[in-house]
Amino acid sequence: MSSTPYKYIQDHASLLEAVSALQAEKMIALDVEFDRDRYAYGFTLCLIQVYGNGITYLFDPFSLVDLKPLFEVFENPKILKILHAPGEDLQLLNMFGCFPKSVFDTERSARLLDFSAFSLSNLLRDIVGVEMDKSQQKSDWTKSPLTEKQLHYAAEDVAHLPELYDCLMEMGAEKGVSEWIAEENAALDDYRLEEKPNGQLYNKDDAKKLPPFQLYVYNAMLQVRDVYAKEFNKPGYQIVDKHFLIDCVFQPELLDAWANQRGIHPKLKNKSVAQEFRAAMEKGVEAASELNLPKFKAQSRLSFDEREIEKAKRDAVKAIVDLEIRPVWQEIADRFGENTAAYILNEKTMTALASGEMKVADLPYEYRRELFSK
Repeated sequence: MSSTPYKYIQDHASLLEAVSALQAEKMIALDVEFDRDRYAYGFTLCLIQVYGNGITYLFDPFSLVDLKPLFEVFENPKILKILHAPGEDLQLLNMFGCFPKSVFDTERSARLLDFSAFSLSNLLRDIVGVEMDKSQQKSDWTKSPLTEKQLHYAAEDVAHLPELYDCLMEMGAEKGVSEWIAEENAALDDYRLEEKPNGQLYNKDDAKKLPPFQLYVYNAMLQVRDVYAKEFNKPGYQIVDKHFLIDCVFQPELLDAWANQRGIHPKLKNKSVAQEFRAAMEKGVEAASELNLPKFKAQSRLSFDEREIEKAKRDAVKAIVDLEIRPVWQEIADRFGENTAAYILNEKTMTALASGEMKVADLPYEYRRELFSK
């Protein structure tokens, strides 16, 4: 069980009291528990954990109508916010119109300090000497009120971040990378959620596998699935299996046996729902045809001579990497560690620099550009 005192905030008066206490802090630790199409529909904010002044405040967004006073704490640039790997946390807060300032990410800081294992549990164990119980990490956070075990887990999850921050800052000063850490974390002030185009429900993997025509038709069927997923408050995969929909794009006759197919929610196994998906597919086909979208992935069949030319280009790029770029990587590795070097200058970046697709001036962060030039 957690040894960290916590308060479960479920009413507005308690929220304002907690906010008043947090606004007086110079540094707080922050984490967000969410569900992303695991137990419920969509990207759901389930709990906000904030540690400050020796107490973890657990804010229940299902009970609290107005979170704006809390968001003002997160957006206060005078208060340092310590998080670990906050990408999805910031995405979700952005969706609520909250754009935190003065964020410190313990993960990216640890990567700059040459840690090979930089999960929160690993860092707390290796640096702070604390073993974390992660048994509740994948539990169902969509239910309110939460269980006592979940509350204890949530309280403990942020309580050690300030101590971890102090250790990382001390290590950064010792290794001479404090300015790097500061620059990368300062960039998080400008983090903004990159939203998909309106109506696009397929993911990057789908786009890689399907030709544009079939992808368009598939997306039209996903839009129908999304309506039911929202209505039932269920993840899409519990409504209709995506692989079945992809099969239908290539084999429309599968819809004839809709009621007998696996991967379809029992309440949807009827003719009217099947007809909805069929209509969406047919409209998708019609629209994709009007847009003249290709039905096959573009495949360039190179001649023997062309393949030899491409191979020569790849060999030339590799030679530049080995002769000119990798020595830079090795110098960084010798001075700051191989894990740090791999984070600052990975293989993809080295290849892009060698091929001319990227210039040194295009490298992210001023410290990386200066480091490479030196």
